[in-house]
Amino acid sequence: MRKLILFLILVVLAYGAFNLYMKSTSPEVKIVHGLEKEFHRSVDKYFTALRQTAEPGLVVIAEPEKAENEIREIRTKLREIMVTLTEEKAIKRARKLETEIQTFCEKNGID
Repeated sequence: MRKLILFLILVVLAYGAFNLYMKSTSPEVKIVHGLEKEFHRSVDKYFTALRQTAEPGLVVIAEPEKAENEIREIRTKLREIMVTLTEEKAIKRARKLETEIQTFCEKNGID
């Protein structure tokens, strides 16, 4: 019984520490994280659209161009935001995202 109570206390403390750590990120990091989410969502849309266009006999409703435009917009937003970033963690994440976007665009022929 003691081990169970001790385990529950440790779980509650770990959960509290995790929430504290996750909520203590700065606004700059949150902005970059939001752009990362948008980029990954757009990449998923892009590949889904490509898969749908490859299906024979289906009416094509997929628009890979729309996902490409979203990725271009994200790249533009990121470049605008990178000029204003001051926190080292946010700058590092932004540079990593920029290289991800650049690599994706090069591999898929997006200007």
